[in-house]
Amino acid sequence: MRYLVFFISLIAFGQIEAPRIGFWRDAQNRVRPLHGVAGSFVPGAAVREGVLAFAWYGDGGWLRSETEIERLDGSGATVARLPGGAARFSETGVWLTDQNVAYRWDGQTLKPVAVEEAEFSAPEPDAEAIAKEWWHVRHRGRSYAVRTTPGREARFEIPEAIDDESN
Repeated sequence: MRYLVFFISLIAFGQIEAPRIGFWRDAQNRVRPLHGVAGSFVPGAAVREGVLAFAWYGDGGWLRSETEIERLDGSGATVARLPGGAARFSETGVWLTDQNVAYRWDGQTLKPVAVEEAEFSAPEPDAEAIAKEWWHVRHRGRSYAVRTTPGREARFEIPEAIDDESN
């Protein structure tokens, strides 16, 4: 019986995964899931390439490529599209700055709304949201996750991912 419990625990241990914090854009403009806990991050395999801007808010996010802007659901799947161009993101909105038009995601569709510039401000010009109260900042060739929770502010380095090109 003892061996059976040991064997089952080994199988179960192999099924445990690091928690997914969110998604982020790496130095090669690829979107990757980010796993781990504060101070111990592990980048996952790239799920998108050619990403010019990205923001993730825990239950969804925004992605801008050369040709379009996409609204992503909690799993990272595309649920809505807009034409490409310069844009700024908030948790539920996107502002197409070159057209001065904003859209709000209501959970099912994108609806045009009035532009409120304060909604689309980020803590740093080059910061991208990776989770609620977490920001990705690139500085001097390194990536950092910055927690902005009041009283719990912190900065942690994110290791750059190395893809296996032999596949």
